[in-house]
Amino acid sequence: MEKKLTKEERKNERNNELCRLIKENDLEAETRLLMENEGLIIQVANTVRVRRNINSSDGIDKEDLMQEGRIAMLTAAKTFDESREVKFSTYAFEIVKNAMSDLCDHGQSSFERHMEEAGLTRLFLDAMDPRVSENALSGNGTSVEWHDPTGNLAVLHVMLEKMRNRLVMLPERMRRLLAYHYGLGSGEAKSISESAAYFHLTEKYLRAIEKHTLEVLRDMMNDGKII
Repeated sequence: MEKKLTKEERKNERNNELCRLIKENDLEAETRLLMENEGLIIQVANTVRVRRNINSSDGIDKEDLMQEGRIAMLTAAKTFDESREVKFSTYAFEIVKNAMSDLCDHGQSSFERHMEEAGLTRLFLDAMDPRVSENALSGNGTSVEWHDPTGNLAVLHVMLEKMRNRLVMLPERMRRLLAYHYGLGSGEAKSISESAAYFHLTEKYLRAIEKHTLEVLRDMMNDGKII
């Protein structure tokens, strides 16, 4: 007679299955893993907030910690080795906690760092601040020197928060393409050729779709609203 699994054992098997799919670049599995383990991310975020005495006046709120935790959980899924007989939740807990603690230490999320590294901050600062060149989309933007470091950082944080909000408003196909190519959410960017192969598109067509998507997102960023 087959042994009946407990609820915890079923959840662990489900996590193992989703981790295997995520390693095969299954975006739907990434979404399912995050949804089914949202409680763990909330638990860790609350623990870190209490232990580090973090509040919104520090420039980091709970949603910042949650976003950092989601990125860390996907990283954990890709490195998880179920043969070691450690539950995924136990393994992910430490990785998520460390990522949130690092955010508290450095004050800049992985999402923000990755958007800067991908060069997208320069593109969308253009849409929000008249001091930046209007040529960012064509790649002919010129560097502008600002002389207020504190003000610059404040503008950058507001812009990134607005960008995050507008990304979720994009049509699903556009959002998935940007997320995959630039590594938004996973922190692992893909090349044009890798992205084209994943979405079964030619590189030329993918570039055209991406250019249109960035133009749409830029218009959304320039909607006159702060956040």
